Amino acid sequence: MRNFLLLLFVTALFSVNAQNDKFTLPVKEGDVLQGQWIVLDVEGTPKENYDKVINYVNKTYNTPSEVLKSQINGEYIRIEGLSDLFKNGGVMIPTLHTLEFKFKQDKIKLEVLSLISSGTSVIAYCTYAKTHTSKGKVKKMMMNYATKVTNGLNKLAEQIKLGLTEEVKAEDDW
Repeated sequence: MRNFLLLLFVTALFSVNAQNDKFTLPVKEGDVLQGQWIVLDVEGTPKENYDKVINYVNKTYNTPSEVLKSQINGEYIRIEGLSDLFKNGGVMIPTLHTLEFKFKQDKIKLEVLSLISSGTSVIAYCTYAKTHTSKGKVKKMMMNYATKVTNGLNKLAEQIKLGLTEEVKAEDDW
């Protein structure tokens, strides 16, 4: 019994930390999208990667001063931006996203704090309780919605990573 509990604990620990490269759909009770995080492998010191994110925000958003909500030099950035994150009914849905960045050597942690569209929390619909019945069956319409949101977030994360790595490539002689 003791070995079983140890195995269960280790498995749970790895399953929580295994989710580092993509945002995931809720597949078990208690799963939510809010608070999920991924790690972007971007070469550089914490200060260099901090500067890359600041430069990315400055180049990507029309009013970067309004997008940057909080920052600690070389450690932390929180942004609130508007993106066409996903389609619903064939129409792109503008979504206000709040993202948090933290920095370590050669890594950037990107966490989803909130997603809001038309004054409603989109992220609230991306939970196991919303995508599954009480008996564990998938609610197709809600799961499709959660899938669109999660795929949109993963695409946004890829765009951010691409923007950060292009920053380095753009510093060549011309």
